[in-house]
Parts: sequence; C-alpha cells; structure tokens
Amino acid sequence: MQSLVLLKMERRMTKIKKRRIVIIIAVLSLIIITAGSTVAFLRSRGYHSNFQDQRNWQVYAGSEETAAKQSQGVLQMNVGIGNKWINQQEKTDFEASVSVRIQTNPVSVGEGELPDAGLLFRVQEDSLSDGTDVVDGYYFGIDLYKQQVFLKQGDSASQKWQEIATKQHLIEANTDYRLTVKVAGNHIIGFVDERKDSWPVIDVVAEDFAEGLIGVQNQQLQTAFTKFAIKGYEESEGKEATYQNPLLPEIADPDVLYWEGTYYLYATTPGTNIGGIKVYTSKDLVNWEDAGMAMTAGPDNWGTEGFWAPDLIEKDGRFYMYYTANEHLCVSIADNPLGPFKQENVAPMHEDIQEIDAHAYLDDDGQYYLYFVRFNNGNLIYGAKLNDDMQTIDEESIVEVLAPSQAWEQDMANINEGPYMLKHEGKYYLTYSGSHFESPLYGAGYAVSDSPLGPFEKYTENPIMQSNSLVHGAGHHAVAESPDGKELFMIYHRHQTLYSTDPREFAIDRMRFTENAKGETVLQVYGPTVTPQPYPSGAK
Repeated sequence: MQSLVLLKMERRMTKIKKRRIVIIIAVLSLIIITAGSTVAFLRSRGYHSNFQDQRNWQVYAGSEETAAKQSQGVLQMNVGIGNKWINQQEKTDFEASVSVRIQTNPVSVGEGELPDAGLLFRVQEDSLSDGTDVVDGYYFGIDLYKQQVFLKQGDSASQKWQEIATKQHLIEANTDYRLTVKVAGNHIIGFVDERKDSWPVIDVVAEDFAEGLIGVQNQQLQTAFTKFAIKGYEESEGKEATYQNPLLPEIADPDVLYWEGTYYLYATTPGTNIGGIKVYTSKDLVNWEDAGMAMTAGPDNWGTEGFWAPDLIEKDGRFYMYYTANEHLCVSIADNPLGPFKQENVAPMHEDIQEIDAHAYLDDDGQYYLYFVRFNNGNLIYGAKLNDDMQTIDEESIVEVLAPSQAWEQDMANINEGPYMLKHEGKYYLTYSGSHFESPLYGAGYAVSDSPLGPFEKYTENPIMQSNSLVHGAGHHAVAESPDGKELFMIYHRHQTLYSTDPREFAIDRMRFTENAKGETVLQVYGPTVTPQPYPSGAK
C-alpha cells in the first residue's frame, strides 16, 4: 500500500515537472519571438546619426580642405571644395535623409565652382581619397546661387559632376531643408521637406551605380548638417494601371479638346508638311487612335506650309481651330471636332503681321480671349479680346502680356511662346514655354494676374517643368482634366532623342495647384517623367 502511494506521488511530481518545462519553453519562446520582433523593429527604424559618433563615418578632404566640427548634434562644415563625410552603413535600396542649413552665401561663383550642399549616395569606395573633389556616385542637393534642387552623377576620372535633372526651388540662407532620396534599383526620387501629399522634385532612372556608400558633402558654403538617417526602402507595387511616356510619335505643339466624353488631340506633325492638321481621339488621355485629317490646306483653308500649333475651342455648338500657317494666324470652323474644318474667309487673321501659337480662352463672364505670339527681338506673347464672330480680334484691346525676362527664357534666343490660360480662385495663370526649343533650358513657366490681359507677374521659381539629361525639348503644352475632372494634366511634346529636335513625341504629366512652404498658392508639375505613372483618375 505504501509503495502504491509513493508511485502515485512520483507520477504526480513528474507531471508537475513536465508542466513547468512546457511553461518555461513557452516563456522562452515568447522571449525569443519578442526579441526577434524587437530586432526587426530596430532594423526597420534604420540608422540615425547626430554626427556625434564618428565610428561610422569616414572623413575625406577635398582639394580645398575645410574645417569641420560636431557640436550638439550638428556637423558644421566651412567653406571648401570637395569635402565629404561618408557613412559606412551601406544599403543597396534605401531611403536616406538629412537636414541642410546653408548659413552663408557663396564666397565667389566662378567657372567650374559649385556652391552647393547635400547627400552623396551609391558612392564607389575606390573613388574616395583625400584631395578628390568628385567621386563615382550620385549627388542630390541644393544650390543657393542657382536656386535649384539637383541630381548629379560624378565621374572621378574627369573630376566632373554631370547634371541629370534639376528643379527650380526657393533656397534661402539660414533655413533648414530636409533632403530625402529614395532609391530602388535604377529608380531615384528626391524630395525637399517631404510631406504626406508631396510630389518628388526629382524622379529619374539612372543605371550606372547599383550600390555604394552614403554621405554628405559641402562645397564653397558654410553649412550645417543635422538628423542624418538611413533605412531600407522597397517600392510598393501598385495595383492600378500605369502609363509611361511617350504616348504617341510624330506629335508637336499639342492641344486637347474634351467634348462629350471624348478627348480630341490636335498637333503639329513635325519634320514634314502633311498639308494640314491631324486629329486623334481617346477616352482616357493615354490610348489614342488616329482619326485622320481634321483640316486640310487647299481651297477651304489658307496656307501652304508650316501648319503649326492648332488650338481648339467651342462656342454655341461650333468648333473653332486657331492654327499657324506660313507664320500667320488663321481660324477654321467645323460642326464636329473631327472636322472637316473650313474657313469662312480664306485668309489669315492679319495679312501684314507674322504671328504664331494662338490659344483661345473663355472667361467666366462669357468673354472669349485670344493669346498669341509676335516677333520683336525674340518671341513675345500678346493678348486680346475676340469679337463675337470668333474670327476677328478687337484690335484696340491688343496688349503685350509677356516678354522674356528671366534668365532661363533667354538661352539661345529670347523666347516666350506657347501660351495657355488657367483660372484658379479668381486669379489668371498664364502658362507658357520659354527658351529656344533646341536649348537644354527649354521648359514651361507661368505668370499670374488679376485680369485676363494683365499685368502679369512671373513666378519666381520658374520654370515649373524643364528639359533634363533624360528628356530633351519638354515644352509647348496645353492642359486637360482627367476623365472624372479631379486631376489636371500638362500635355506637351518632347524630343525623341537628346541629339535631334525632330522627331518629337507626345507626353502627359500631372499638374496641380498647391501651397508652398509660405502658404502661397503655386502651380506645380510632376514631370517630365520617364517612369510608370498611374492612369488619369476616372479612366476606365
């Protein structure tokens, strides 16, 4: 009997031990899982630096060494050339950011001098050494002198930075700018003071450097860097349909009319004289069908060559096409957007004046206006009221509204052309193309007025879209709404190659009215893009 009791007690103790072991294992498992989660969480947060700990940094002096010091989380770099702090936290795909404060204006700006500061990334370690100003890698930064955000690519052999893309941006001394670059594969996007609804200022593809080190650089400025951070980055694969520019070949100076659920595209056919104007149709701004000739030269329409820049508007069920032929403005009329367009009076609007690039605009009060270009030591934009017949101008109302005045508009020639009017919250935004169409500075800007005929004040951060090393000749635009009316798109042409102005091709990119850091309303363009973009909203 005693043996049986002892056996039962022994079995009970064994069960208790087993339960304890199970509990201990469970607790240990929970600790391991929690620890693993903690590690994953810490990894997801990435690496942060206040520049106090130099163990993860390597300092390289450029050809003009600068004094640098860290104090209270700030890396202070004084005037010099090619001075770099390189972080050893290498990531292939990543998001890196740093706050940059330029504290003084450039000491001097001469040929070859680069007063700028920002982020270096994908830097090739074998190109780093003291005395070297340019490394193999990319450089995303701000230029106080040029008032630009830029992305450059370095070549250590030639000791030159090659510009990939720029964006005009207000840069003020003694102001913090948070620079963020996100890199996945060959796709690079850059932000300044990124917010939830921010569009990148730079969006490009670059394939020369797939990985490398990350750091900061300062040139010929007194600059403070703070809050450096790196973390892994992975591009999300959106489920929505995308398009990618270009959308059509052999298109220049495009204009789009939206009528009863269909988009009608009219354009110059570059590089050849087709004897008129073609029309294309679409339901979504992306997929287009050739609908043939809308207007043909001959007995019904004036002109023999140079059929350029058509612009369409509707009034009382009739459609008016303002086009250029032989460098004179003409207006042709049809009862259908597809044409055929014919002139009621086969003649130019002004027989004795050369004019191009017309744009018709309807104001809220029912008054129609016409904007166009005349030649006077360059290309200047004029505006006037259209008479009720839509075929003649109120000559007494003609006024010069824009002339080339900003530096980017005066490269290779003095050019303001391709006008297009928008109205927003009671203000008139006259958008236009600037600079010679062969110039690398060719792009789009805008000016604002309280009246449709001015006076207009140009936006200080023009151009809002500009050619770059990936997209040349981006300009002469019109504007169209998405199918649901919720988005604006700039429709424009670009050169097919970087080496020839023709052939040209058709592209579209988003634009919007938004607020800048000062709370001022500004017009912004997300482009020119070369990467996949979501379809216009409301497209089926």
